[in-house]
Amino acid sequence: MRPRAFLAAPVLLAALLLAGCSVGRVADSPTLFDLGPDSAPTTGAPLPARVPIQLAYTAAPALNDSGVVWRVGESASPRSYATYRWSQPPATLVRERLIDRLSREGPVMADSAIPAAIQVQVTLMRFEQVFATDGQQSEGRIVLQAIAVQNRKVLGQVRVAHAVPAATQDAPGGVQALRRATDAAADEIAAWLARTLPPAAAPTRAAP
Repeated sequence: MRPRAFLAAPVLLAALLLAGCSVGRVADSPTLFDLGPDSAPTTGAPLPARVPIQLAYTAAPALNDSGVVWRVGESASPRSYATYRWSQPPATLVRERLIDRLSREGPVMADSAIPAAIQVQVTLMRFEQVFATDGQQSEGRIVLQAIAVQNRKVLGQVRVAHAVPAATQDAPGGVQALRRATDAAADEIAAWLARTLPPAAAPTRAAP
């Protein structure tokens, strides 16, 4: 059930294949995926502890659906695998992974917990498997936009885009590539915050 068939066969035949060839029978329950444990921990020296932040997170509307999305090149026609789904929408999975990663360097609070705190606004813009036009290779691609704001002043902004080659040209291969791309993107945002935000104040010692 590979999108390569869509590229080489008539559109109707490809649609039937991607639908799981379920004509005349009850479709099987879809296979569910998540991002699994963090497989790409930060390498090198640990980042300095940073100040607490509030995470304000949003995602493109399409990423609130649990379909495993693929497309050919930069086509404007995204599709979803019929028999594979995410256990939660990608918007939720990426948010959880981002909180886990950023929490290593300092507290991550709910949005609006402290009005004067530094707010990090993150938008998930893209999360999908992208095939070459010949169907012989694909990548898991993720794009995030992050802005750090304090008291209405922009401290910095960054656009993070990662593309990781898929080992196999199917849904499991795309999911594994997206896992690695997400971990790399979360590490990049953590490193950007370490450069952009002031470090956490050192604890004061009581006078002897």
